[in-house]
Amino acid sequence: MVYVEGGSFMMGDIGYEIPEDEPGGTWVTMEDGRESYRKPFGCTASCYPVHKVTLTGYYLNKFEATYGGYDVYTEANGLPLVAERFRDREEFTGENRPISTHVNWYGAQDYCLWLGEVTGLPFSLPTEAEWEYAARSRGQAVQFATDNGEMEPGRNYRPKGHPYVLGPPGTYPPNPLGLYDMTGNANEWVKDWFSSRYYRQSPELDPQGPEYDNLYATRKVSRGFGIVNSNWYANLVFRRIPTNPENDGSGTGFRCAIHSTTELPTLSELPVKGVDTQVID
Repeated sequence: MVYVEGGSFMMGDIGYEIPEDEPGGTWVTMEDGRESYRKPFGCTASCYPVHKVTLTGYYLNKFEATYGGYDVYTEANGLPLVAERFRDREEFTGENRPISTHVNWYGAQDYCLWLGEVTGLPFSLPTEAEWEYAARSRGQAVQFATDNGEMEPGRNYRPKGHPYVLGPPGTYPPNPLGLYDMTGNANEWVKDWFSSRYYRQSPELDPQGPEYDNLYATRKVSRGFGIVNSNWYANLVFRRIPTNPENDGSGTGFRCAIHSTTELPTLSELPVKGVDTQVID
């Protein structure tokens, strides 16, 4: 887990600062209250308006969840092995492959909650605001969640022409917070229901997303940008995708969060219930 220190940031497609005489820019109120003339990175209308969010501290998995880790959960709970019929395919790349299919939102959230049950720690999926704040290294104005905010195929992102296979977590450098694959590999489930209107009414402190609404909020948010899409430079850290929570074939994976500001105990100090502690590390 990586600890993400809390703080305030402007959530949404904040863009990058440009000269005031350059066309295509817009004035954005920054977290400190100043007005900055900026050109959007290019997210859809669902990433607006840019709005201030303040988060308390939390922990986030350094890597995306893998099939091997998920197998421990299914075995411990007497559940079927996921993606069993794909396990003998060459492109599967083994248990260390990040989850990208066959686990829907409910399966992802249940896995995180199970980790909480066996460790006594407040695990769950991260909120959308937590995911974006961490991907942007505590709210920095970056377009991609790479080590330098840029995409450099072959160095910090998979090379062009690479086979359609997700790499093992941590293949490329992490972002400055030490989080891997928040750009690239699998798209990721977050906790929130999706509403295109939510950014207009989001509370500032620790937003949890809208309540379920059978007209406006029936899908869950997924964030990031997996390799399944060929349009590489649409791989914005801001990209929001409304996804049916029962969809298990969308190329979506996940990582878990711990909602706590206190220092985590070591594995030897945890009252782990009947599971190999290596899967929690």
